[in-house]
Amino acid sequence: MSLVLIVDKGGTPKDWANHEIAACYYAREKVLWELGTKIKTMLGGHNQYGEQSRIEISSIIGVSGPILGDKFYNTQTVFADRMTLYARDQHICAYCGDEFSTSSLTIDHVHPKSRGGTNHWTNCVTACRPCNHRKGWKTPEEAKMHLLYVPYAPTVHERILLKNRKVLADQMEFLKASIPKHSRVWRKLS
Repeated sequence: MSLVLIVDKGGTPKDWANHEIAACYYAREKVLWELGTKIKTMLGGHNQYGEQSRIEISSIIGVSGPILGDKFYNTQTVFADRMTLYARDQHICAYCGDEFSTSSLTIDHVHPKSRGGTNHWTNCVTACRPCNHRKGWKTPEEAKMHLLYVPYAPTVHERILLKNRKVLADQMEFLKASIPKHSRVWRKLS
């Protein structure tokens, strides 16, 4: 199932939404503009004249505000989930450089959590289980394990793109237009 790209009135991506949540934006009259193709028609009840309500959902909708609370709508600086982090790092261990399946990967805190490290993009990297175990609670320097790439905080456009594996062509074009040319995400898109 394709997801709807939710953006604010200025065009900044906020998140992906399923068709039901997107329909709530339409029903509550929070959709300011639409882009892309119509991807779903949701049918509702019938009025007294026998007319059935319908909502045509576009692949990208600009909205006036949250319907699910500020947590859904506000940009986060802490990474959302491990799959997005693995996608940022292209499933490559930051220490040995090998590519792994999701089940063989872990999140490593460059500055260990046990020593005050945080769950921020710039402190977390993808690591295979053996490398993460070998590094343990040490910093990379103490463990004599040097990082092969620098962790970075992806832009909001990159984060949104990394979160969804089934991006429609019009959504991809919208997001790609604002991704910096030096981003690692371009390697994934090539």
